[in-house]
Amino acid sequence: MSDLRDNMRSGMIYAYKLICDNGGAPCIFRNLLSLSICKPHIRTSAQIGDWILGFGGKSRPELRGRLIYIAQVTAVEENGEYYAKEEYRQRPDCIYRRMSAGYEYVKGSHYHSPEDIKHDLGVKPYFERARSLISKRLCYFGAQQGPSIDAIRDIYDGLPRDYVKHHAPDIRDRLERFIASVFEEFGQGKHGSPTHGDMAMKCHQNKGDDIILSRCAG
Repeated sequence: MSDLRDNMRSGMIYAYKLICDNGGAPCIFRNLLSLSICKPHIRTSAQIGDWILGFGGKSRPELRGRLIYIAQVTAVEENGEYYAKEEYRQRPDCIYRRMSAGYEYVKGSHYHSPEDIKHDLGVKPYFERARSLISKRLCYFGAQQGPSIDAIRDIYDGLPRDYVKHHAPDIRDRLERFIASVFEEFGQGKHGSPTHGDMAMKCHQNKGDDIILSRCAG
């Protein structure tokens, strides 16, 4: 556990609540987790080494009070490279194709539709949201019952919140301990299937539900 705690000392911890867990965001495919649609504020700011915790939203009884996943960002695909590289083409959330004039929706894709391009990727000519987070260090539970969140229940209950970069050190320490304990108890990998089977569910109605916990203080 100490090695994992040392690993997370310098990065940020992003925590948020999901209202939809149908395999689109996050997407776990071939032991790789990606966040390429939804959560544009996290996708455009998280860096390699940062951690993301996705909890179930209180508005969904089947998700309420549960940890859905933890992932450390191990790679970042900038400028829409996720939608251009062959290595990602078969992934379920690779629902766009990068073209010379922008992006097009791949017909027959799940999760989102052509009208979601602006939300997911941004607007022409910059497409400032066309940034994807990749993780090879993940612990995904989905519908499977995961660890109790009692140790951080007050933090969970405090979401949604605005972004926070300066915080009490004890809050950060508790989150680090929680992350380490989850990996120690359950091990790395995918432990369950997505909670929701409806791949047409939208996951981006829950705006303003993120909190960033940085080790920096003062």
